[in-house]
Amino acid sequence: MTDTSGKDPHVCARCAQQGPTCCRLEAGQEEVCFPLSVTEQERIREVLPDTGGFEQEPNSRAFINNVRRLFPNEDEAVHELFPVKGTHVRLALGKDGSCRFLGPNGCVIPKESRPYYCRLYPFWITGGEVLVFDSPTCLARRECRSINCMFRVIETNAATVRDLYGRLRLAWGCRRHAACARSSVPSR
Repeated sequence: MTDTSGKDPHVCARCAQQGPTCCRLEAGQEEVCFPLSVTEQERIREVLPDTGGFEQEPNSRAFINNVRRLFPNEDEAVHELFPVKGTHVRLALGKDGSCRFLGPNGCVIPKESRPYYCRLYPFWITGGEVLVFDSPTCLARRECRSINCMFRVIETNAATVRDLYGRLRLAWGCRRHAACARSSVPSR
């Protein structure tokens, strides 16, 4: 792993060309793909109509457990948002497990219209701290030793990550839950 000091605005495009990426799942992992809110679906449809890029997925136990890992200590909220007998919408995948919106140079959805989870990845907020998923498929993670380097190559910062995380929680419906409100983004 080397620490790249320069800014590389194309790290995700280079990652898509090298593969594997965070935009590709192994067969059988579809059920743990993150959900899309209605707002996120509408934003994508506005810029890329008629793409067929969405799938309805049952809220399996594996999916619910994955969401619970993302939101520890919020079991009640997770079960209300994603009941066992319910469904959610996720991004559709091609036969090779790639997101239907993954092109040869990265995501074809304009950055501001991408799902919040995609815009956050590989960052996440836990206990109020910005963390990085330990993902061997993330080129930025492989090239950078520090979170600051990753911020530079992905062209983001901690404030943006916190803002996107708060927006994701609101879009997914977390605003209705006291646990979600306690960990939301502070106002600017």
